[in-house]
Amino acid sequence: MSVESSTPGAEGTAKPKGALDRAAAQGVFVALLMFTAVLVFVSIPIGIWTVFYGHLSNIFTYSSLATPYFWIGPLIAYSPYSVSVGNWFLAVTAIYVAFFAYSILQRTRPQQAIAASFKDGFSYLLSSPFLVVIVGIGFLTFTSSVIDQLITSAGAPIGGPTAFDDPLDLLLGFASSPLVEEFGFRVLLIGVVAFILSMGRPLKDALGALWRPSKALEGLAVGSGASIIIWIATGFSAVTFGACHVVCGSTWDIGKFPEAAFGGLVLGILYVKYGFHVAVLVHWGVDYFGSVYSFFGQAAYGIPWSSGTQEYIGQYLVDIDMLLLFGLASFLVVTYLVVRKAIAWRRRRGMGEFDKGMVEGGQVVV
Repeated sequence: MSVESSTPGAEGTAKPKGALDRAAAQGVFVALLMFTAVLVFVSIPIGIWTVFYGHLSNIFTYSSLATPYFWIGPLIAYSPYSVSVGNWFLAVTAIYVAFFAYSILQRTRPQQAIAASFKDGFSYLLSSPFLVVIVGIGFLTFTSSVIDQLITSAGAPIGGPTAFDDPLDLLLGFASSPLVEEFGFRVLLIGVVAFILSMGRPLKDALGALWRPSKALEGLAVGSGASIIIWIATGFSAVTFGACHVVCGSTWDIGKFPEAAFGGLVLGILYVKYGFHVAVLVHWGVDYFGSVYSFFGQAAYGIPWSSGTQEYIGQYLVDIDMLLLFGLASFLVVTYLVVRKAIAWRRRRGMGEFDKGMVEGGQVVV
């Protein structure tokens, strides 16, 4: 019988306790991440069943006509054509599925990012756009809930959907809003700016900046004028997004502004750094994934989607996961990585380095 040596440098050296603790914490986080990813993927067929077979509404059905709409910044534009609720829902869902597939198949695959993170740290999780999406959903859902709680405690009204709103109409809105809002508030208010800044480059690069504005900064000095302009546009997009929740004919009150503006800022950063598909999917996760199980509970079991005490078990799992488990863990991990990133950015700027951009797949430059 042989005994492993714990002598430094010897084969079979025992790992320091701190390293074991970090590995255990990372293992728990990855397990929560995978559990959340399963809930996210299951929500897609859950939504399709709810729309087509759930009899969610006494007013509309999947064959009822709906008028698609688009945001042009803070202005809303309606399509001249009407489509059925079911076809519109399937169309936007197909786009989200395609975005998920693209995020998984980009240069850094999720399994590669997870393996690298165990070896080199949490930051490597963010080298996979798909994992960025899942972490982003947890982070933004958790922080939005905390902000809403603080605003409510301060006595400011938030408003929002009520039990009197038609549930099928709401579900369609939660499914379609991420796509149309990210196009109107992110692409048109940030991406167009990045496109203009890239007009001296090849057309392919300029068009690429529409999809991922950080492409316009590749090769420029860290903290360059172009970078400042893009981040000003990102801030403007966030403020406009927050204000439009209050003044653009919605059911939200003034208390919604801080949370919506913060959400717009997070989505803008994701759009700039990782691309349109990542911002859309995180927004979808907050709006659609955050509520679809409630609508399924009403459609399948008669549990009101707005119930605060008798939730369908699927929605209960999502709430616990987003607010107490994965959401909180994502907040802690993102906060840690942001602090590290800020320190590294200041160091790179002080040394006069150039922005290397983001390689396809969202590789983080630290």
